[in-house]
Amino acid sequence: MSDRSDVRAGAGWRTRGRMAAGLGALVLLAAAVGCGKAADDAPTANAGPGTVSKAGALKGFSTPESVLFAGDRWFISNIGPQAEPVAEDGDGFLTELNSAGTVTARRAMPRPGDPPLHAPKGMTYTDNRVFVADIDRVVGYDMDTHGQVFEAIVTGEEPALLNDLALLNPHTLLVSDSLRGIVYLLDTETRLFEPLATGIPGANGVAVDAAGANAYVAGTGADFRGGDVWRLDLAQRPAVPQRVGTVHGVLDGIAVLANGNLVVSDWVSAGETPGAMTVYGPDGALVAAVQLPENTHGPADFALDSTARNAWIPAMPDNRVVIVPLP
Repeated sequence: MSDRSDVRAGAGWRTRGRMAAGLGALVLLAAAVGCGKAADDAPTANAGPGTVSKAGALKGFSTPESVLFAGDRWFISNIGPQAEPVAEDGDGFLTELNSAGTVTARRAMPRPGDPPLHAPKGMTYTDNRVFVADIDRVVGYDMDTHGQVFEAIVTGEEPALLNDLALLNPHTLLVSDSLRGIVYLLDTETRLFEPLATGIPGANGVAVDAAGANAYVAGTGADFRGGDVWRLDLAQRPAVPQRVGTVHGVLDGIAVLANGNLVVSDWVSAGETPGAMTVYGPDGALVAAVQLPENTHGPADFALDSTARNAWIPAMPDNRVVIVPLP
């Protein structure tokens, strides 16, 4: 979902190997995700791109984390029915929909016989491949055959939590790592990760502006209790994170509009408190609040449809994707 016109949010949690001290706070989010009933019935949808006059929803997902519009094919990542974002349980999957909003394959990826997904999160696409972050790796699938065609595993001693993806160019992805506070460059040809920016507590959603000059990162905070929005100058190597205004919250998804405004989703808390979505100016000044349906919890890695007028927001604990017009 990160072809520069839309964006992501992300929260998919889990790690391989030794747990970091900050992972304890992550369990709080896992508990919040678990507060919703995991639904195994087929999702229903009746909304496609266009002007949405009032909020709607697609129901029946299994802890949905991210939405991706890949041309006329759409994908939703599901952490899985166990709703265990810190477990290597192999129950994650991607659902495919067509441009009418109809589910064409509930468990499109991974296909039978391919390695499992555990807690799939943010997605992007290029060259007929869908890429998805899954804890300490990025996995790629052929959009036509649904077969796995790519895997890149991040190295290092510290536990990783790869969360969101954005397309920088046809061969380079931006990848956020929430536990390490890093945004990586991932070369899809060499499959190597290179740190682009460090020191971003709880780096989560990542998006690139229309000019390809700046990336914006939404943070959940080092302890997953509150973070900020950061700007990265993509001409710099490494890029020095610059805080954007005073935007603060349990931030997840972020999108950059054509006019430079930022749309940001906010869990607000890891409990029963409903989440929020807000439009800010490029300097972080408040522009408008997005009206979400009542009791929308855990707004995660959202996407903007082709009109850029509607946001499709995974409400993780609610097992639904909410569709709302932007103000």
